[in-house]
Parts: sequence; structure tokens; C-alpha cells
Amino acid sequence: MAIPSFYFTLFKKFQVLGHVPAGTNHGAGVGGFNLNQPAAIFGSSGTGTLLGTSNNPADSPLWAVLNSRAMGNDPFTPVNVGGNSWPTMPAGTPASWTEFQVSAPAPKLVDVFGDWISAGKVNDIPTGVLGQVPPPIQKPRGGLTLFVCNLSGDDGTQPIPDNYWATSLIFLVDPMTGSIVNPSQLAATKEYYLTAIVGNRGATGGGRYLAGGGTKIECEAWVMVWNTGFSPAVRLPALANLDLGEKQPIYEVYFLKPGTYEVVGFRLPVQTVFDGLVKAIEDAAVDLGGLTAEEWIHSKNAHLCAKVMIRHADQGWPAPSDTPLQTRRVAQKNLAPFRVDLTVDEPDPNIEWTHFMLGEAARSLGPDRRAGWHFLSIQDRTRGEPLGLYLAIPRKSFATMVDAGRIRGFKILENGPTSPMPDAVLLKRVAKRNRIPIRPLGDRRFLAASLGIEYRRSTIKPGLLGVIEVIQRTAAPVLDLKNYSYRIETPIAGGFTLELQATKKGTGTRD
Repeated sequence: MAIPSFYFTLFKKFQVLGHVPAGTNHGAGVGGFNLNQPAAIFGSSGTGTLLGTSNNPADSPLWAVLNSRAMGNDPFTPVNVGGNSWPTMPAGTPASWTEFQVSAPAPKLVDVFGDWISAGKVNDIPTGVLGQVPPPIQKPRGGLTLFVCNLSGDDGTQPIPDNYWATSLIFLVDPMTGSIVNPSQLAATKEYYLTAIVGNRGATGGGRYLAGGGTKIECEAWVMVWNTGFSPAVRLPALANLDLGEKQPIYEVYFLKPGTYEVVGFRLPVQTVFDGLVKAIEDAAVDLGGLTAEEWIHSKNAHLCAKVMIRHADQGWPAPSDTPLQTRRVAQKNLAPFRVDLTVDEPDPNIEWTHFMLGEAARSLGPDRRAGWHFLSIQDRTRGEPLGLYLAIPRKSFATMVDAGRIRGFKILENGPTSPMPDAVLLKRVAKRNRIPIRPLGDRRFLAASLGIEYRRSTIKPGLLGVIEVIQRTAAPVLDLKNYSYRIETPIAGGFTLELQATKKGTGTRD
């Protein structure tokens, strides 16, 4: 059952209720009450414990002083809780109080705060994610310049790594603990928080509740079918929503000072996301080689990838198919564990399949017929175990989308391992230098495929085996302004990474 998020739904609103000393920018509060640190609310002020000792909202002094104000009492009117006198808050009528409480539709802020207390006061502060936030940028320049972090220590100017989908600061978080999790499978009954670190490398701050006011800042998150670039997708509801049933996808960053960072969050209810992706695949009429969209989504090694984007009020959204190579206002995470259970004896060798999709890369097309071609390849950086690597492509799609005569480093199999799709062409990687050429897909067209990893349990030792990456390169024109010409290049347009881990039952990470 979903519950309100303390950190994303409540704390971020408490920060802008005006309980800060005059002249500061969301700094330490008065009376020993500090809103710089979210954990402070779980402690005490100069008068006593802020949340009380029970799950009854009326026993919480912090809830009681806010509720007193919501009931129409004047600021600083005494409220008795547990034998101590507390002042009604917030002082005055800050705009944030009007927005989140006075003028807000039900449920209002104080009601949601009470629901969170009644649910057990779950501390979901994303400590691990907050620990990944880079230090403030020393010399911010220019106006408000937003970005999503694509690597550790990202200040919005470093070169984007080729495997940006494996390095971005996007994390799944356990809603009950705030801890970063990396499940090998997303169980339909589970819910996670999707979090990302965003920043402002400009010398101008932003956000409607910045001290003195600023430009509105918004973020949104897309979850997609496991892919090498773009695929059918759904947007996630923002954790800023007071109404747990609200599907509104915009997460507003209330303030972002020059050269600083913020953690944003979205609710990821797995079954709801799966249902949305099934519909998106059906609407896109993707050839799945005889599988239904539901079978495709619920396959054994199904993974999801995530994309987070940011904008301010004077900007449009990046295109859903944009990558960080085109705009710093986007980050994508396509990194997942792939676990081999060494306690299972049969069959040996065994092959595991992971479905994925290839989509059109943004801005790749042009009048030159060489532009828009895609080249799919498999790279592995493993510790030496003999692995067989395969691709399966729906037979109809293979005939119409793949240029079989220009395939390099793959062998088309007449007989091979069991196909993950009823009607598919199987290819085995036979050389480290390999590629499969795929014709331009056009708008809203996707190529479904599946990666097969064959291994022998009898030859594998427990531990991290390494990584396997599927890379999509897309031919695109690059202007040469000096010579008034252009050339066709094939930069990386997307990909995904699987971390191979060999485990024995009971020793692997619990999902």
C-alpha cells in the first residue's frame, strides 16, 4: 500500500513554509528547529520531541502546531502537547502555506502529514542518493543553467561518457528505508521511488520559492521498455503530489541556488508501469515475433530503463528520444544486474534471454540516404568465462529492417538454442568486431530483439563476471562549416549494460 513520502512529499514543502530566519535562504530555523537537514524533524527542538512517541498525529507537536494554523488560529497561539506549550506555525501567511494548505484541494498538507504519522512515520530520506550529490560548483557562470547528472561529480560541463546509460546518477530507492536498491527483477507487487540528481551550473538561482523569487523549475521521468535508445514509454507520477492517487508527472524543484544540486523523486508502482507499457507497445504495433505485449513485458529477465529530464519555465521539454549527447537536460539509466544461480544444475549449458527494443535516434535523418542507418553490436568485458552471446530478431522484422548482406561478426543459425520468441531469426556472435545494420525506422517504429547469454555453471566461479553491453550507433550528418560540407558519422546513440553476477542461492542480493 502506498504511503506519503516524508522526504519528497512533506520535507520539501516544510522547507519553504517560511520557518527560517529573516535574510537567509532556507537555512537553520529558530528554536532549535533546523530545515537544512531532513533528519532534524525526527529529533527535538528546544521544547521537546517534534514527532512525538506514538503514531497518533495529535501526539506530534509539529503536526499540532501546523494543524492549529490550519484550523484558523493566529500564529504563535499556544498549543499544548504532552504538557509542553508550542507556538502555532507558520508565522504570517507565506505563499507556500496558501498553496499547499489554504487553497489546496483535499488532501491538504496537514492531512497528508497526519496520514504519514499514522502509517508509522516511515523515514525514507534517500541517504545513499544524497551521498552521491557532488559538492557545490565553485565558479558558476551565466544565467540559470539546468542539467541532470550523467556521471559522478558532474558539474554540467564534463564530456558525456560513451556508456552514459551506466554512469548517470539515477537510482531506485526502497520507499520503506530510503536505501538504494538494484533488483535483478521488478516484481509486479513492488513499488519503488525513482530518484535523480539535478543541478544548476549557472550564477542565477531558480525556483518559485527561491529567496526573492525565481523561475519555475520542473522535472519529469519516463520509464521505458529495456532499450538501446528509445522505446514505448510511460511517465511516472511525481512524489511531490499530496494526493497519492494523483498521476500528475511534474516534479517541481522549489529552489535551486547557483552552483547547487537537488534530488528529485517519482513514484514507480511496478504493476501500473507494466500495464502502461503493455498498452504503449500495443499502440505502437511492434512486431514481437509472436509474443503478446504482456508476455514481452513479463518475461523472466525483463528490465526497465529510465530517463529523467529538466527544464525551467522559459524552456520546452527535451524530446523523449533525446540523449545526453544532445542535451545536458537529460539523463538515462540502462544498467541492470544479470544473475546466474550456480545452485541450479540443469540445464548446463543454459541460456538466458533479455528482451529489448531499438528505437529511432533523434535528429539522425536527412536527405543523405546513408543517414539514419543503425548499427547494433555486442561488447563484453568479462573475466574470461566462455560465454555464448546471441541475438534474436522477429523474422518479419529481420526481413524488412535488417540488411543481412552487411552483417559482420554474427552467424545466422539454422539450428540453435531455443528461441525466446515463437518466430525469430537467431544470430550468434562469432567475432569481437561485430555489427548488424538496420534500416532507418521512422517515427514511432521500433525493432524488438532479445539478447541471449549462454553459460556453463560448471565452469563459473561465484562473483562479478563483468559486463556485457549492447551498443546502438546511428549514422548522422555532421556539418563541416569550414569547408561548407558535411560528412556522415556513426556516433553512439544508445545502449544498455548488464552486470553479470554468479551467485549461490541465499548469497545473492535480495530483491
